[in-house]
Amino acid sequence: MKKIISILLVITMLFAVAVPAFAADAQTTAYVADDSEKYPVVIVRGMDFAGLYYDCGTENQRPALGEIKADEIILQLFRAIGSGVINRSLDAAMDVVIDYVYEILKGLSMDENGDPLYNVGMPKYPESAENYQFLREGVANELGMTRACIESLGDGYTYYLNYDWRMDPLVVADEINALIETAVKTTGKNKVNIACASMGGIMTVGYLTKYGYDRVNRCVFLSSTFCGAQVASDLLCGRVEITAQNLYNYVANAVSDKAIISLLCKFINKVGGFEALTKITDYIVENYRDEVYDRILKPVFGNMLTLWGLTQPEDYQEALDFMFDGGNSNKAFVEKTRKLQNMMKNRDALLKEMTDSGVELAIVAGYDSPVIPVYESADFTGDGVLETYQMSGYATVAKYGENLGDDYVPANPKYLSPDRAVDLSTALFPEYTYIIKGAPHVSCSYGSDYGNFFVWLMTSNGDFYAGANENYPQFMISGSDQSLRPFN
Repeated sequence: MKKIISILLVITMLFAVAVPAFAADAQTTAYVADDSEKYPVVIVRGMDFAGLYYDCGTENQRPALGEIKADEIILQLFRAIGSGVINRSLDAAMDVVIDYVYEILKGLSMDENGDPLYNVGMPKYPESAENYQFLREGVANELGMTRACIESLGDGYTYYLNYDWRMDPLVVADEINALIETAVKTTGKNKVNIACASMGGIMTVGYLTKYGYDRVNRCVFLSSTFCGAQVASDLLCGRVEITAQNLYNYVANAVSDKAIISLLCKFINKVGGFEALTKITDYIVENYRDEVYDRILKPVFGNMLTLWGLTQPEDYQEALDFMFDGGNSNKAFVEKTRKLQNMMKNRDALLKEMTDSGVELAIVAGYDSPVIPVYESADFTGDGVLETYQMSGYATVAKYGENLGDDYVPANPKYLSPDRAVDLSTALFPEYTYIIKGAPHVSCSYGSDYGNFFVWLMTSNGDFYAGANENYPQFMISGSDQSLRPFN
C-alpha cells in the first residue's frame, strides 16, 4: 500500500487532466449541415500521455511513458521489500519505488527552457481529416467528436490538432494558427468553428491571445482548462493531502455500478477502514513528500510550461517559492511562466471583447464526480478529472456531495441548478454556459446523446445561448451511457 500511495503522489498530474471517459454507443441520427451554412471545425484535443513517443515518426518510435505491467510492479515490490529488509530501512525500500516510478515517467521531462529533454514528440495531422483514415473510426472523447464532425460536415471540413501538451501554449498557438489557415484556404471559408477539449482550452486561449479572433466564428470550451486547473496549483505548491473522506468518495464513485463492491466499500468506511488507511498515507506524505518532489515531480513536471499556465493567479507566487526558490533560480524559464500568467490575467477581457464582436461562445462543464484524492482541494466537485469551478468559468460550486444550502441566494435564480449545487451567476459567461450533472470528462462518445449535443454545438444556426435548443437546456443530467435529459 505504501508503494501504491507513493505512485499516486507522482502520477496525479498524469491522471488529473488525462483520464479518458469511455461510454456506450447509443446510435442516433446526427444533424448534417449543407455546404452553404457550414464552417470547418478545428478540434483542439486535450492531454494524451499515451500519444507521446521517443523518435516519433521513425522506425524506432516507442512510447515515452514507460509501460506499467502487473508483473513488473510485483517484481519491484519484492525488490523494495528486499532492500528494506536487508538495509533495515524504509528509506531503502522507498529508493527502489522512487527510482522505478522515475524510469516510467522520465521520458516526459522538459529541460530548463521548457523544451523536451529527450527526443519525444507526437504525431501531427496538418491537413483535413480526409487524409487520415483512423479519424473516421473514433469512438470516445476527441476522436468520437472528430468522427461525428466528419459525418456531419464532411472530412474536408474537419481538422484534428494533435500537439505536444507539455509545451508553452503560446508556442502551440502557432500550430493552431497553421491548421486554421489551412482550413480557411482549403474550404474557401473565412472563419472556422473551434472545439477545444480539456487541455485544449488553455491552448486555445494561447491562440486567441497571440493571433486574435478574426478567423473564429464560434468557440466551444468543452470540459476545458480555459480558466486553469486547481490540481496544477496545488501540486506545484506542494499541497499534497489525502483525507479519508476524499479517498472514500473517489473509491465509492468508482465502484458505484458494482452493488456488492459498493456495499463492501461503505462497510469499510463505516468501520474506519479509510481513516486507518490515511494514517499510513499521512506518514508517507510527511516523510517522503519532499524526496518525491525532488527526484520525480520537479525534474519531470516542473519545467512543463503548460502547467504553469494552469496555475491559479493567487497560487502562482507560492508555486514559484516551492518549485524555483521564489523565482530566483532558472530566471529565463520563470519569465516564460510570468508571460503565461499575464495571458490568463487578460483572458477574461479578451473573451468578452471576442463575444462582443460577434464570435459565438459555448462553455460546457460537468459536475457531481470526485477528483483524484491526493491534493488539498480534492473536495471540489468535478467530472472525475477537472474541477467544475474552473471548467465553468468560476461559477459558485458546492463541495462534492453537498449543495450551497437552503439559505443561499443567487444573484439570478435562473442560473442556480435544481439541486442547488452550482450557481452560474458568478461565472464569466453564465448565458453561454451549460452544466451537466454526472457527465464524465470530455464525453462526446460517438452516437451518444452527448455526442449529438456536441454536433449541434458545432453545426447549428440561429440563436446560440445556453438553452436555445429545447433539446439541450442549460442544466442537464448525463446517464452512464452519455444519454442526456433535462434537469428540472
